[in-house]
Amino acid sequence: MSDSLSDLVMSSQQRVKELRASADLAALLAAAEAAADAIERRVGEGSGDLDREALIAVKRFTYNAAADCWPGWSVPAAAPDLQLLAAGLNMARRSHGLVVKLGLGPIQEGTGTWLVGAFELALGRYAEAREAFARARESYLAAKAPGLVLLTEGYLAIVDGDVEAVCARINIGGFEDGSDWIEQLRTAAQVFGRRGSGI
Repeated sequence: MSDSLSDLVMSSQQRVKELRASADLAALLAAAEAAADAIERRVGEGSGDLDREALIAVKRFTYNAAADCWPGWSVPAAAPDLQLLAAGLNMARRSHGLVVKLGLGPIQEGTGTWLVGAFELALGRYAEAREAFARARESYLAAKAPGLVLLTEGYLAIVDGDVEAVCARINIGGFEDGSDWIEQLRTAAQVFGRRGSGI
């Protein structure tokens, strides 16, 4: 039965990988959800190590599928599909739940929480986005990851602050991925910048 779970994980990962290369985001989310359900039903058949590896695989491909559906990586030509955003948010929450369950540490917890906040932002739920980004920042602080702290502060600034001020701090910090983070924040600010004030 252990081999069967391993085979299921391998085929599921391959299917999700293939769909990530396509433009059919709804099919990607549906396949990732079905694969996650199938694998989680089989957990317990094999060794504890195999179960853990299977759940880590689920955490990874559900995160990637959700992230692919987030419309803030580039300026979209059309308004995002709200049903797709809601499905992406659910997938991000599922992935984050596995990070917590598996105890994968503050970096992964921060990243999982950030993605939940990113979908809340895309849905215009600013209070929820702010709360998620603040929790992600706390995780990155606990991990002693100053660059990721600043990146998350940039997303907090998209909700209700000065994104360019955060970009300047990232630039001064000399982080290896700093230029990518700045581009990411400026793009997201263009896509999701607050319209009006107050929640």
